[in-house]
Amino acid sequence: MFRFTKSVNRLFYLHFEWLALATGLLLMALLTPGNSGTSLCPLDYIGFTFCPGEGLGNSIAYFFRGEVINSFYAHPVGIPAIFIITGRIFHILNRNRMQLKRGTNAQSI
Repeated sequence: MFRFTKSVNRLFYLHFEWLALATGLLLMALLTPGNSGTSLCPLDYIGFTFCPGEGLGNSIAYFFRGEVINSFYAHPVGIPAIFIITGRIFHILNRNRMQLKRGTNAQSI
């Protein structure tokens, strides 16, 4: 039982963050930009009318469709966010590759 728990913890440590980031980026890229459907902003559910990330998903969706100008106007941080998230994904994958190469225990980091 202990070995199973340890291996599940290791898999979670190695793969959860990059999978969550990649899934989020992919879902935002597949959004229909300009769609005024439901909001994913947690502040919206609490009752605030302003959300600092309003338009970020649209910005990413426009960028992946090649509409860079519309992407910038939807949210100016959208394009840098794509590169930051992608960089983080590659950083995690490189870390995992190096750990597997060395045979280092994932829990020791």
